[in-house]
Amino acid sequence: MARKGGNSIRTKIYHKFRGVDFSTDPSLVDDSRSPWAPNIYADMGGMPCKRPGWMTVKRIGNEVDGVFRGEKINGLFRAKIAGAEHLLCHAGEKLYKWDETDAVPTELASGLSKERSTAVYLKEAVWIFAGNKLLVYDIREGEEAPSAKDAKEIATVPLVTIGSAPSGGGVVHQSVNLLTQKREADFCGDGQSTEYVLPEKDVKEIVSVFVNGIPLEKNKYNQYGELVAENWKLDSAAGKLNFANAPSRPTIAGEDNVKIVYTAGEDNSSKIANCRIAIAWGIGGTEDRIVASGNPEYPNQDWISQFGDGAYWPDLQYSVVGSKATAIVGYRRFGEQLAIFKEDNGQDSTVFLRSGNLGSSGEAIFTTKPCVSGEGAVSRFGFGNIGNEQLILTKRGVYALTNNILTAEKIMQNRSYRVDPKLIDEEKLSESVSCAFDGCYLVFVNGHVYGLDGRQQRSYPSRSDTEFLYECFYWENVPARCVLRVVEGDSETLFFGTDDGRICKFKTDDKTLRRYSDDGDPITAIWSTKQDDDGDPMILKTLLKKGNAVTIKPYDRSSAKILFRTDQDAVAWQAAEGTMDIFNWEDIDFARFTFNANDAAQEIPLNRKVKNYKRLQIVVKNETADEGFGVYAITKHFVSGNFAKK
Repeated sequence: MARKGGNSIRTKIYHKFRGVDFSTDPSLVDDSRSPWAPNIYADMGGMPCKRPGWMTVKRIGNEVDGVFRGEKINGLFRAKIAGAEHLLCHAGEKLYKWDETDAVPTELASGLSKERSTAVYLKEAVWIFAGNKLLVYDIREGEEAPSAKDAKEIATVPLVTIGSAPSGGGVVHQSVNLLTQKREADFCGDGQSTEYVLPEKDVKEIVSVFVNGIPLEKNKYNQYGELVAENWKLDSAAGKLNFANAPSRPTIAGEDNVKIVYTAGEDNSSKIANCRIAIAWGIGGTEDRIVASGNPEYPNQDWISQFGDGAYWPDLQYSVVGSKATAIVGYRRFGEQLAIFKEDNGQDSTVFLRSGNLGSSGEAIFTTKPCVSGEGAVSRFGFGNIGNEQLILTKRGVYALTNNILTAEKIMQNRSYRVDPKLIDEEKLSESVSCAFDGCYLVFVNGHVYGLDGRQQRSYPSRSDTEFLYECFYWENVPARCVLRVVEGDSETLFFGTDDGRICKFKTDDKTLRRYSDDGDPITAIWSTKQDDDGDPMILKTLLKKGNAVTIKPYDRSSAKILFRTDQDAVAWQAAEGTMDIFNWEDIDFARFTFNANDAAQEIPLNRKVKNYKRLQIVVKNETADEGFGVYAITKHFVSGNFAKK
């Protein structure tokens, strides 16, 4: 039988690598992508290299019978207050302040829920939505250092009416604050009236009374401490305060000089305290208010705080967003607007847009309208961005909220197609957490990381559901339950918390080879070619013994194992290995001493002949701790043989 192509030597070079592709059969991916490349990401030149490792910087828990039992890390937060950096951690049922030193974390508060929390930074304060209470960490008047308080304890008391006559009325000034049952009503005394009518009936308690700026206690005592009279009495049901002596007129005519703080109404603080989702946003896209949702009793409602004040939530400043059948899952800023993302039930709108402006009297007016019926958010922590593009994790992959080029309408477009088959098959995808980091968007779930790389050139496939796709990468052994991205100047740091009480940090700031291990353990990094038939699956090929090599990125210490897998092999088998070390006075390993000072790329020759294969996959692997690893190119030379019989 005639042979196709004779014995002429053919060359195949895999280079200009991009990312992973799980979207198709391993034999059909593009030459520049890999069907399997765990713990690899692109360096700044776009070449695949081993990801940075992580290290444990703090453990939170207790010793029980000599065994450390860690508390689940439910949230990591950071803020700058009075010029100082503060790192906070919600672990188990407690809130701690911590740092990267050996110091024991400082307990700040207890009684928090055991679920994951979220936080918003507003006006040099961290507002933590813990699922069962709203905490604030800040410095209050009279304090020397920040502390954590229940927001109910420092809730702003609204001035509900002003300019009231003793008989009541006046001008409605501020709305009731959901965090507190306290309200203040201001009156203009007439010097004659002793009965003052409050704005509400069924008043529970008088908290304080001021007349002409001087506090007026309820009881009047003599010099011996004996009760001799009452300065005022409360008629709770009628909502009236009866003074023993009529308050005087104000010194400035028409000015309010009687201030009464009272409690009334129902305790509605749980509406805010039980929220689990929040973002800082305001009119014009500013970050001067807090928008909160996620209360299980009100799945499609959210509330907006007063300007610059997370301790004041006006009772009428709320919205019902779409159907109660689908819950609000999260928020993202979209220009000056706020995008509200909901669950997907296949019928209702999944994205709403909120705008804000000031009314004629200077009051804030917010309007919300449906925007997109499409993919719904799947996790309340599944949001991030690449540049100005907002990304949302859905049950069908990562989607971007963007504008239609032709109509300018808001649409959702897929950006993660190449990792979607594996990503959307992850268990408990709704428990995943996402963030932006180093120009990428990362999704952490079940110890895996799916990354969309915003630093590489985008690809433009002929697909109807997207304009472009990001290149993707995939990592293993990253047990993140929650994440914290810290940006300081030009540097970024990424922390994550685990189920077993560890606070860990990616070693991106470590310039030594120690960055390439996870708490000292090796990182198994692999780059695989596709199962390549070289354009014809029915022609048998033979890989020559000479002329084949893997070009390795230079590091002070590096090594690689090269494995082959043909269509005849159940598993890959090792064909070659090699070390690629560079001499460095500061890091000498006498077991692998080398005089090589050349920091150029180097080749590991394969020197193995492989006969009569239809498809060949080449796997390059590094699984040694504290070694760098990267692949520039894979070169093979082969000849074509007979037609395959089957």
